[in-house]
Order: sequence, then C-alpha cells, then structure tokens
Amino acid sequence: MHEMSLMGGVFEVIEQTLSQHEVTRVLQVKLKVGELTNAEPDALQMVFEAFCKDTICEGAELIVERVPVRGRCRNCQLEFTVETMFFLCPKCQNTSIEVIQGEELLLESLEVE
Repeated sequence: MHEMSLMGGVFEVIEQTLSQHEVTRVLQVKLKVGELTNAEPDALQMVFEAFCKDTICEGAELIVERVPVRGRCRNCQLEFTVETMFFLCPKCQNTSIEVIQGEELLLESLEVE
C-alpha cells in the first residue's frame, strides 16, 4: 500500500508547518491528489486516521480533491485533459505528450484551532 508512504510525506509537511505555529488541534486537512499517483481515497482515509492517532490531528477531517491528468503535446503545444492512459494528442495525433498536471500530491490547506 503506497498510500502509507504518501501519507508519511504529508505528515512530515504537516508537522513542519505546525512547528512554526501555536496550534492546539487540527480540524481539517485538504489534499490535492493527482490521478497518476494511483492513490485510492479510501486507502488515504484509512492511513490518515492511523497517522492521526494520539496526535493533535486526531479527529481531523480529510478532504481529498482529485486532480485530473493534463498533457501538452510536444508537437503542436495543445494542452488537454488526458481521458485514458493512452496519451495521444487529440489535435495532431502525436504520442509525444508532456504531463503537466496529475502527478501531484499537495497539502492544500490545514484548518486549525
């Protein structure tokens, strides 16, 4: 389950962020998760709860915003949403596509007390 290592990275950022502020409790954690991470929201939720146990994050709500895959054709420069895992430019049919969105795992925001 690679969600465990992904969430480990998220919690490193959370801990670093919280160390710079006086926080008594985390109420909400919002993540942006790219489709290409192959992270399952249910698995992320389960791992999040495990990481939160006995911390100031315990009881916090996890919100996962899925980010679609977007590509840019290296031939005609068209930017488009990739609908399938077959990366093909819808304009010129080129297969040389640069991924410009969909690989990210970002801590979007924390709501705290």
